[in-house]
Amino acid sequence: MLRIFHIQLVTWVFSAILIAQDDFRVFPYLQHPAPDAMSVLWFSEHPVPGSCTYWKEGSHLRITLPSDPIPAEAIRYSDWEDTIYFEGDAPSIPYLHSIRIENLDPGTIYEYIITQGTTVFRSDFRTAPEGDVPIRFIAYADAETEPESTGNFASWADPLKDSVRYYLVDQTTGYRNNLAVIRSREPDLVFIAGDLVESGGEQRDWDEFWRHNTNPSGLLSLAGRVPLMAAPGNHEYYEGHMDGYAQPGSERAVKRFLTYFEFPPNHSPNPEQQDRYYSLRYGPVTCIVLDLCNNSPNGSDWDTNFRLLGENDTLGGNAPDFGPGSIQYGWLEERLAASQANSYFTFVFFHHAPYSSGPHGYPPGEDIHQDYQSGVPVRMLTPLFMKYGVDAVISGHDEMWERSEVPGLEMDPDGEGKEHTIHFYDVGMGGDGLRGPYEGTDNPFQRFLVHRDVPEIWQDGILVDGGKHYGHLEVNIFQVDGDTWQAVLEPVYVFPKFSEQDSTYAAYERRVYDDRIILTGSSGGTVHQKDLTPNMLLSACYPNPFSEKTFIEYVLRLQTDVRIGIHDLQGRLVRVIEEGFREEGVHHSAWDGRDGTGRQ
Repeated sequence: MLRIFHIQLVTWVFSAILIAQDDFRVFPYLQHPAPDAMSVLWFSEHPVPGSCTYWKEGSHLRITLPSDPIPAEAIRYSDWEDTIYFEGDAPSIPYLHSIRIENLDPGTIYEYIITQGTTVFRSDFRTAPEGDVPIRFIAYADAETEPESTGNFASWADPLKDSVRYYLVDQTTGYRNNLAVIRSREPDLVFIAGDLVESGGEQRDWDEFWRHNTNPSGLLSLAGRVPLMAAPGNHEYYEGHMDGYAQPGSERAVKRFLTYFEFPPNHSPNPEQQDRYYSLRYGPVTCIVLDLCNNSPNGSDWDTNFRLLGENDTLGGNAPDFGPGSIQYGWLEERLAASQANSYFTFVFFHHAPYSSGPHGYPPGEDIHQDYQSGVPVRMLTPLFMKYGVDAVISGHDEMWERSEVPGLEMDPDGEGKEHTIHFYDVGMGGDGLRGPYEGTDNPFQRFLVHRDVPEIWQDGILVDGGKHYGHLEVNIFQVDGDTWQAVLEPVYVFPKFSEQDSTYAAYERRVYDDRIILTGSSGGTVHQKDLTPNMLLSACYPNPFSEKTFIEYVLRLQTDVRIGIHDLQGRLVRVIEEGFREEGVHHSAWDGRDGTGRQ
């Protein structure tokens, strides 16, 4: 008999978020990484200057910079929030502190201390590399944080029956576990492809987002050690109970997003569009982040949000158009051409997935089997992506983990065409919905859909493997030889584990869906993609560094003999930890730090 178990959580009062933060409203976090600079932002409760002291790891030379508190009017609690949730006594506006630390060395670890009043925050960061070095980044979408996520279990489409269940853990637990796995992987960057919060205009939802992503402890703060790079989604443009997507409420909503983030400049002639789209070159990759939440004419086949009025709509706000002829389109083509010439790989991030079998895979419209927030209009950018050899497009919006492949011809600067395939991802499994496909959607390019391709495996009423879960895309980029680099794209899911004794929630575990993609880039800046299928794929050891054990995961595409050995820095064999014949599939091994004689 099928049994589904949920975590029972006690609801908490929202004001608990602010307990023990007498000096900080939002703890420090990193932004705008560069080879020679990094920005540190935080928000204080009072208009008191703070300071940032930093030093190169291992150095005794410390430099201290003062901060200038700026009233953050844009993130004031709305009147209705004040009335409903705070009984007229909502916290006053906080103060933004932003320090740009400059003249740093590339690819170098720096430690830093932020002092605000009597509170001290300490953490570290690594500057962006100068030149091509191995990197790791992680991407997800659709966290849609809100205090109400606690105790709220997402609808969980049943792949075998035409019915909907509720997921095994609530949204708060799912997102928290997802971030814990991300933090354990120590990425260089984290990308969020839109819908960070449930309602961009509700300040409580932003408080919830930062409660998850920052921490009083620098060691436990994801955003305090790794820059968060975000694209606005439709929810960032949604004010909530006030004006929804209507203006001027929608612009008030997205101003909260813009207040929190500081990205590389896009030099738009409209200063209100800074931080809505941008580009970042990081080692061997160029990452381009777009704002595709609206396009003119409103209500047309080219529009991604019929309710939102943008820069070229009458009485519209500043949401940028993205079609041919728009400022963002021209900027995008310049960035794509530069990436094709200078980077091994090009990744593009935005919210609306253009190829999907989910609810936003319907064509634009308001009738049956149509959608007024469709991602289909974004397909107009595919020819541009193809021309310049984009490797992967990472989006969300449909919240179902789907990968599509679109074939075509990349054009090199000399006008020569070559076969190319773009991978389109829906990674909208951050911490909110867990949808299945919708009847009548048309995605002939679909190659992997968790709902269809990963069956659930149940034993004695407990799920032991498979199914849709919260997770993210992990991308590892490394050099194969002097002229060749590879990017390995792994769809990671966070599996909730339940006790066999009493069926209560016990723990979570990082697992990888069987849909790894390997891209190959050549020297000279021209990106090539091949269907490389080596028999063995080896993941990075976890945790690294380790205290008692480190775990090794590898995938065999064919059954074969396997021998895993540990070598010292001189290349000498220390210990063989696994040897023998193995079937195809995912395998795990572990090393406890001991050599062949048992010594550590």
